[in-house]
Amino acid sequence: KSIEYGTEFFMINRAFKAIRRSDVVVLVIDIMEGVSEQECRLAERIKKEGRACVIAANKWDLVPEKDNKSHGIGIRYLEGSLRVIPWAAAVIVSAETGQRLPSLLDAVDDAVEQHRRRVSTAILNEVLKDAVDFQKPPTTATLKSGKIYYCTQVSSRPPTIALFVNDAKLFRDNYRRYIEGQFRKSLGFRGTPLRILWRSKGYRPASGGPYKTQ
Repeated sequence: KSIEYGTEFFMINRAFKAIRRSDVVVLVIDIMEGVSEQECRLAERIKKEGRACVIAANKWDLVPEKDNKSHGIGIRYLEGSLRVIPWAAAVIVSAETGQRLPSLLDAVDDAVEQHRRRVSTAILNEVLKDAVDFQKPPTTATLKSGKIYYCTQVSSRPPTIALFVNDAKLFRDNYRRYIEGQFRKSLGFRGTPLRILWRSKGYRPASGGPYKTQ
């Protein structure tokens, strides 16, 4: 049975390969056409590959009857349409007139810097302590409570933080999102994904280290 591959398949495949080779991706959106399904797929791949990203919404010069609210409306639209990469900076530009292109290049530089960033263990644990003091880990129906011992950054590109806990299964998605949000609120990481590894403390297995990733 023969299989036909359309132009879109090859375009997406080539874009996926380009994302894999990149440190930072500029995701270009036609502001007049809006965010397409294809661009949402690209955003998902950017997140999966752990690449820095800046959203460039082009053709601002074609938007009719602009006023002082138009730019904010455009930014909110992009944020709402590309929720899979909420950390990506969005810049509305015009390639035709050059409007905001310097801001786009600045955003790219910032995203690359954040993608390669390393934060000391002392600062990370200070942020973590404040977050846990403000909102304690939840207790399960069996009265088991999650405990976070400490954290450290284990890699960059993208920044990856390991949290060492008593049992990673005790921390649900909403609390995990809360912790990530507190790191971002205190430390930024604008323009880059932030990976957090929840590692259960346990006995040393027959092979491997003393911790296992959940």
